Parts: sequence; C-alpha cells; structure tokens
Amino acid sequence: YNLSNKIKIKFSPKNNELDKFIQKINLFGKIYKSHYSFKECPTNINEDRKYSVSGEIKNILTKTGTNSSVMGAICEYELNSSQEEYKWKIKFLKSKTKEILVGVAPVGFDVNKSRYDTCGWYLYCRYSQPSLYSGPPHNYTAKETNLSQVKDEVVVVMNMKKGTLKFIINKEDKGDSYTNIPIDKPLFPAVFLYYKDDSVEISEI
Repeated sequence: YNLSNKIKIKFSPKNNELDKFIQKINLFGKIYKSHYSFKECPTNINEDRKYSVSGEIKNILTKTGTNSSVMGAICEYELNSSQEEYKWKIKFLKSKTKEILVGVAPVGFDVNKSRYDTCGWYLYCRYSQPSLYSGPPHNYTAKETNLSQVKDEVVVVMNMKKGTLKFIINKEDKGDSYTNIPIDKPLFPAVFLYYKDDSVEISEI
C-alpha cells in the first residue's frame, strides 16, 4: 500500500472526546478540516469564463479567462436538509475591485451557461454597500442591504431548515439577507469572479 496516497475518512466522535481523538489522528498525518472543494473547470467552458482550482483540498479558485466578465464556479459539497445549518468563509486572496459574488447555487447550475442574476442567491461585494442579486423567487437586481463594506472576507451561513441565507461581514451579523429559498433540492456554495487573476479561498468554519 502506498502511504503517500490521500484518503478521505469521515469520523463522528463524541464532543467530549474530540480533542483527544484529533490528537491521535494527527499521529497519522495532517488533518484537513474543510470539506469545501471547488469543481474543476469544464473542458468546454467559454474562453472568458475559464478558471483554475488549486490548494491541497482544491479550495482556491482563480479566474484565468482573459476577458473582464463574470464567471462562476460551484463546490463539490452538497448542502441538503440532512444538516440544519452550513457555514463557510470566502477569503479574498486577490481582487482589483471586489467584483465578487458569493452565495449558493441550485443543483441545476451550469457554470458554462447559467447567470448569477437568473440562477441562485448571491451577495455582490463590490460597492461600499454590498447588494443582492438572485434568480426566482426573489429576482433581486442590485437590491440594497444593511451590510457593511467588505474588507477581505465574507462568512456565509445557509440554514437548510428555514431556507434562509445570511452574510457576516467584518464579524457583523445583521440577520438574514434571503428568506424562503427553495430547499426541496440540493444547493451548493458558489463564487463568481470578474477580472483575470482574481482569486478566493473557501474554508469551513
């Protein structure tokens, strides 16, 4: 057996045994806490929408398309009703103007065709006051929010029981930006970038 191969194992220890459990597992090698990984770029994607995925757990997304236009990517990890709440962080590694959208995409999202303003629920981080863009049933286009200007990261919280989505900026939790999101089908964390070389990192928190 080649010990250099990476394997994925899911453990569910009791809360009061967690620290001791992690110490033991660490003896076998490095533990990657996040299970959020971006899907690889499709081979047939439009030239201006091309992107690359990097990082040891494929959690870094970088736009490589040469044209200045919005492209999107979704994660492998499925959000479904088996878990009540999901929480992750998007950290901006490089961005010219913060023309970045973060949020969730429905199961039918196609990164080669679908648009953020017709499919999914997102926060647009560019301006001093971030705005909302989404498809049905909300159909938001630059809807104003009470959120503060984004510095370098956004925490996203999706509640699969209530169908709510909120964004925590600069550690400020100002409540749900979206309610009544359809949760009858799986959702996926999603990110949109605009300029070439813009890059973000996703991690579980």
